Amino acid sequence: MTQLRGAASVDDLAVLLPDWRTHLRARNVAPSTIAGYLKVGDNLAAWLREAGMPTTASGIAREHLEAFLAALADRVSPATVAKHYRSLQQLFRWLVEDGEVPHSPMERMRPPAVPEQPVDVFTDDELRALLATCRGNTTENRRDTAILRMLIDTGMRAGELAGLTVEDIDHDQAVALVLGKGRRGRAVPYGAKTADSLRRYLPARALHPQAGLAAL
Repeated sequence: MTQLRGAASVDDLAVLLPDWRTHLRARNVAPSTIAGYLKVGDNLAAWLREAGMPTTASGIAREHLEAFLAALADRVSPATVAKHYRSLQQLFRWLVEDGEVPHSPMERMRPPAVPEQPVDVFTDDELRALLATCRGNTTENRRDTAILRMLIDTGMRAGELAGLTVEDIDHDQAVALVLGKGRRGRAVPYGAKTADSLRRYLPARALHPQAGLAAL
C-alpha cells in the first residue's frame, strides 16, 4: 500500500480509531463505554509503536496482541488486562465487519484468567454507625438516609442511584427503575425501611429550591 512519507497508512490504528468512535456513536453505545474502548485502542497503538511492531490492522497478528497483554499484566491487575482483552475483541470484530481485515487475530485467543477476589462487606455494626451519621430531620439528613438505605437494600451501583428520577420510583410496588451498564433498564425492589426513608424524604425534597428538577 503506497503512502506519503511520514503519513499514516489508511489502515493504521491512528486512522481507524476515530472511525470506530463514529461507528460506536452511531450504535448509541454509552459515552463512557466508547471512552473506555478508545483508551484501550490508543494504549495498544502506542505500545505497538514503541515496541517497533505493526500498527496497521492488516499487520497486527495474534503474537503482537499477546505480547501487549503480557506486558500489560506486568503492571496492572488481572481484571484490567481482561478489560483490555474484551475491548480489543470489540475492536477487531468491527475491523472484520468493516472489511479492514478478513479475520480477527483474536479468533483463537483465550481470555486472560481473573482470580476471584472476595469483596469486603460492611458488618451490621458498621452499617448502623453509617446510618447514625445521617440521623436528624433536615432535608440533607433525610436525603442521605434514603440514599444509604437504597444502596444497602438493593446493591445498585452508585451511578445507577445517582441517575434515578422521581418518576423512577414506584411506591406502590416498592420498586426502583434503574438504567444499568449498557443502558439496560431493570426493576430493583426495595424493602420497608427504604420505603419509609423515601416517605420521609420526599416531602422535604418538595420544599427544596430545585424541587422542579427530575432528579430524585
